Amino acid sequence: MASAPTLLNQPSEEQRRLVRRSKELLPAGTTTSVVPPDGLEFIVDHGEGAYLYDVDGRRYLDFFLGAGPLVLGHAHPRLVQTIQQNAVKGTHHFGLHRRTVELADRLVRYVPSAEMVRFAASGSEATFHALRLARAVTGRQGVIKFDGAYHGHHDLAVWSYEQTPIDGTQPTAESRGIQAGVAENIVVLPFNDVGALRQALDDQPERYAAVICEPHMRSIPPNPGYLEAMREACDKTGTVLIFDEIVTGFRLAPGGGQEYYGVTPDVTTLGKAMTGGMPMSAVVGKRAFMEHFDPASAPQQYAFHCGTYNGYYLAAECAHTTLDILIEEGGIEQLHHLGSLAREKLERVFVDAGEPVSMNGHGPMFHPYFSERRVENNADVRASNLEKSAAFHCKLVEGGVYKEFVKGYVGLPHTEAHLDELARVAAWALAQLKA
Repeated sequence: MASAPTLLNQPSEEQRRLVRRSKELLPAGTTTSVVPPDGLEFIVDHGEGAYLYDVDGRRYLDFFLGAGPLVLGHAHPRLVQTIQQNAVKGTHHFGLHRRTVELADRLVRYVPSAEMVRFAASGSEATFHALRLARAVTGRQGVIKFDGAYHGHHDLAVWSYEQTPIDGTQPTAESRGIQAGVAENIVVLPFNDVGALRQALDDQPERYAAVICEPHMRSIPPNPGYLEAMREACDKTGTVLIFDEIVTGFRLAPGGGQEYYGVTPDVTTLGKAMTGGMPMSAVVGKRAFMEHFDPASAPQQYAFHCGTYNGYYLAAECAHTTLDILIEEGGIEQLHHLGSLAREKLERVFVDAGEPVSMNGHGPMFHPYFSERRVENNADVRASNLEKSAAFHCKLVEGGVYKEFVKGYVGLPHTEAHLDELARVAAWALAQLKA
């Protein structure tokens, strides 16, 4: 049996009190939709490098990384310095800041689809406005998304993600309270199915304003040729192709998934890794589309977009520092090296344990599915052993490894020793499940 890691101590009474109080004050005891399993809740005190610490001082080797933004890890010294040096200039100005203009210039240089830029504060805002832009430009209402893809919490996004079963193209809402009529304009298709996409667009070529797609959908990479076929089908029908690169942007390549996979969309959303943890997102795209955000350029097809924190200058400063490290100093190459090792080491653990696995991910992303077949879409995810996966991830937390149940990230503070620790705890967790 694999050697046991040093297990977390039982939480203190003070931590238990804070957990209880959070459930009284915050719906589900959380500020997001991520609800920890009972008994594994903890209250964060601080992060440092590759580690997260709770209020009892218990340490977690972090492969969650703030759900993705902390590509440089916790409290990276250069990011801390950037914030300290620039906070004295004020926390917010609203007016256009020089460093925001310079950041837009960098995005246009890096991202193949980017000719113009609009900033926002969150990924949900970015995808919402990208879809509004597509509808304004085309005059159409229909939107195609993919089963299992997450594009935020707005009404056009909360359809058929996670493990929600669907029947054909019938979208399944993740929430009540969605505006009436939205469902009529949403079609959900299986990821990596070229035939389904072509048929949907060919059958109703004038219906769809946009196809929105994560080029690497959560933990599922695109099959060879799939994104190319998507680009071709959208060109044929005049449908706007939107790549949601909130996750893949600046993580797979300087130009994101579109550079990595060699397929250029019309419009792209960016966030997470862009700033190293500060709240900022962007909608970028070809000038012919983006100019519709300007009422003077496109008065009849104007897509209104506003936000108090759009282009937030302190986040822009952090973005410059983060992009310096990731792109100019070779950070992305190191992320690829670490991600490849993480997948290799974890897969070996599963093979040695005699546990069937589909080890998914590209670049610094990884996730083991308990499955005897390759996971290529969300139907495959639902067919995998999700109950065992949940138990496995709970054991990881008990062993001091913090990883999201649907995806893992490596970051620049991780070392090969950290990946060895991940593998050791994973081997122990699998042994515990068998026992």
